[in-house]
Amino acid sequence: MTRLRASLAAVLAALGATAAPSAVAQEQSFYIGGAYIAIDSKADPLAGPPGSTPPNSRLDVDDARTLVFGYQRYFNDHWGVDVALGIPPKHKVYGKGALEGFGQISSSKQVAPTVFVNYRFGDRTDRLRPFVGVGVNYTRFIDTRSTTAGIWASGGPTRIKLSDSWGWAVQAGASYALTPRWSLNATVAAADVKSDLTATTTEPGGTTTVRRTTIDFNPVVFTLTLGWKF
Repeated sequence: MTRLRASLAAVLAALGATAAPSAVAQEQSFYIGGAYIAIDSKADPLAGPPGSTPPNSRLDVDDARTLVFGYQRYFNDHWGVDVALGIPPKHKVYGKGALEGFGQISSSKQVAPTVFVNYRFGDRTDRLRPFVGVGVNYTRFIDTRSTTAGIWASGGPTRIKLSDSWGWAVQAGASYALTPRWSLNATVAAADVKSDLTATTTEPGGTTTVRRTTIDFNPVVFTLTLGWKF
């Protein structure tokens, strides 16, 4: 992960050096709108002590919607940086395979700031400006909780921990100028988000059982936002 962050820092430094002669073309903007987060999660069956976990006990992470906002700064007419943020969305987690009959067994929210280096096509006189970007995503999972059904499925009260994730991200989109200051923006983005899940169950009598798996979330995020340039 240190190498990943160092690579992005090098790209940003090179971008800044390249853009310096074109400072007159710099522009900044804020944007806000809605996002739909489509999840195509993949995970191995939960693994625990022998005899503690039915075979093929799997998890399936559901899609989510949220409010997104962010900041863009273009250093010249084509190259810029995009910092994408949002209200932490809540993902429901359902049982699959041997756990399918329990329905929703847990939920978790994610904080996932992403920094992109963007290249936009066309020139400043065009109202429609397509763009593409590559960057780094950091995802932290918070407020992860087991449901009542999850407690029954696990055999007792269960604490769930999801590790943080660093990974590459890409996006493509377009901005349409409504006025010299206001724009309508649409993007689709994907990120490499993987997390190690640890579920610790306290069973009747005080016995503790730990189960683990790794979840590859495969998120694809669709956004529609309104931008204000200043």
